[in-house]
Amino acid sequence: MKIRIADRKMAAALFITAICCLTLAACLKESKPAPPKPPFTFVTPNHLFAVASPDPQHIWVIGFDSVIMHSADGGTTWKPQKSPVTNSLCDASFVSATTGWIVGRLGTVLHTADGGATWQKQETGFANHLFAVSFTDERNGWAVGDFGTIIHTADGGATWQKQGAEEDKIYNDVAFADALHGWVVGEYGTIYATADGGATWKKQECKDIIPVANESEWESFAPSLYSVYFSDALNGLACGMDGTIIATSDGGTTWRKVKNPAEASKITLYKIKRSGETCLVAGQKGTTLVSADSGATWRMSNSSESTKSWLRDMDMVDAQHGFAVGARGTILKTDDGAATWRVLSGIAVAQKK
Repeated sequence: MKIRIADRKMAAALFITAICCLTLAACLKESKPAPPKPPFTFVTPNHLFAVASPDPQHIWVIGFDSVIMHSADGGTTWKPQKSPVTNSLCDASFVSATTGWIVGRLGTVLHTADGGATWQKQETGFANHLFAVSFTDERNGWAVGDFGTIIHTADGGATWQKQGAEEDKIYNDVAFADALHGWVVGEYGTIYATADGGATWKKQECKDIIPVANESEWESFAPSLYSVYFSDALNGLACGMDGTIIATSDGGTTWRKVKNPAEASKITLYKIKRSGETCLVAGQKGTTLVSADSGATWRMSNSSESTKSWLRDMDMVDAQHGFAVGARGTILKTDDGAATWRVLSGIAVAQKK
């Protein structure tokens, strides 16, 4: 009988101990703080290749896997738009908040007339990859891509015709100052210009970026140019590999190299834009440059303090307001002429306390 009582006491003690342990574990579990949320947000995790902002409120960003995201409130909120294709999209051009075009791989051209509520595929008859597009109005537009592709439409994209002489070079960008005057830039320092809407294209060059080799050196190529922008038929800028920025004030008859802070590190510069006297450039490692004198002199902006992701494209609404986009869903915004940049999407650089 004593053994049974002892057993019961032992069992009761073990039971009470177990209850206490479970209660303590539950308390510890409840008191454990929730893991901190990541200090960044994503509009999309996909690489972004282009941004278009025809006005301060409406912004489109496009990129890998045919992603199209749109904001109607200056970048505060974003909504996806449905693409009729699945391949990557490379560039966009909008002439208003309702009418725009997107180009991409495999000859893709998309068009919207309702602000992106619907996107329609336009047939070009060409399958080469298209990397850039420029529309001057609702009817006249040009797109360029690999194998020396230049195509033009005079009816809003209903039909497209080939221009220029195809060659084994990639054309990276196209810019038109008006319906007649346009420029194309690409691999190995390639520059072409037209003064008749693309009926004829003439080669231009910047002698400052053509390497000069002696008998003991291997011949090398001029740095590829990735972006070109003209504010009118005379004044233009282009940028590219090795921190290259070139400028012209006579429509490209002569081009000159412009010193800038990206040269020393040979940072590739992917996009150049201008609004008034303010010019912006975006490139590798979260780099942005800003000029307040129409591109004559340049300084580093502080975007690399916000992100280290490459920036592939940018657009300026005006001299103060602009957006830049790039790797892993990066979207940056400036409201003070690139004095500061705010991360709307992507992995932000940890700020020092």
